Amino acid sequence: MAEHGFFQYLRLKLIVSLFRFMTFRRRLAGIEKDLAISDNPDRKLVQIPSRDTGRFIEAWLYSPPGSNTSPQAKKPVLINWHGSGFIFSNLSTDVAFCSRITRDTGALVLDADYRKGPEVPFPGAFHDVEDTLKWVASQPEHFDLQRVGVSGFSAGGTLALIAASSLRKQFVPLEISLVIAVYPGTDLAVDPATKTVPNPIRPIPAWAAAIFNDCYVPDVSLRTDPRVSPAFADPASFPATVAMITCEGDIFAPEGIKLAEKLVDGQRKVININIKGVRHGFNHAAEPGTNDWEQREYLHKVSIETVKEAFSL
Repeated sequence: MAEHGFFQYLRLKLIVSLFRFMTFRRRLAGIEKDLAISDNPDRKLVQIPSRDTGRFIEAWLYSPPGSNTSPQAKKPVLINWHGSGFIFSNLSTDVAFCSRITRDTGALVLDADYRKGPEVPFPGAFHDVEDTLKWVASQPEHFDLQRVGVSGFSAGGTLALIAASSLRKQFVPLEISLVIAVYPGTDLAVDPATKTVPNPIRPIPAWAAAIFNDCYVPDVSLRTDPRVSPAFADPASFPATVAMITCEGDIFAPEGIKLAEKLVDGQRKVININIKGVRHGFNHAAEPGTNDWEQREYLHKVSIETVKEAFSL
């Protein structure tokens, strides 16, 4: 594991602690709001064993309404990872997405946590993704292992793309046939100061993006590793369905679009959508009647249709 130097860690820890303090109440308010309007209360907390003795990875398992009282055949599952900048503890911020997917497709959704920097830099989050996939693969009585998908938002979208490429064939008979990546970063090797879009909308400041990268991958030489930056993964390693959903106002949109374009091979289904008039993270705590709300509904619709088609639901 690439560790931080003492003074580098101290500096990053102080900055990140301030970031976390400033966003804590807003994050909780967003989760509570989305839980209140969600049609699906059928979720339970799962403790996933990790490779470290005595440590577990927390995850919320979402089930279709009524399925807990009326057991049916094992179901396909979509594994989701939340956004975080690789520093924020944002588990449950995707409750609206997870609820809609399971309600409207009948599939299970496993919304999984992962460790953050600077306390645990790479490969901490990567190992937690790996351990989550291993646990799913060990549960054939609960999950249809031939119908497994991965999804994620922002840093979680990065991890989903990594799961769908570098880790996709590691846990046979688990078969990842689908990835939905929403405004992910795909290339951490590029200087954030050079990342721009024609119509930025409340863009992540380059200095903040640089801090996120330093917290997660202090060793710059590792940032071209496909386990860090999925832009460097072998295109042939990605699954049959790839949905890349980016935002017009997001500085990370061009690299997501570029990766999606690279994956078009005439065999794989690639959905490459750039949502207009929205920023990075637009879907969290969106207000009814706003463009963010309308585009969040569109995001959910596209994701539901993609899951249904990939899983033959």
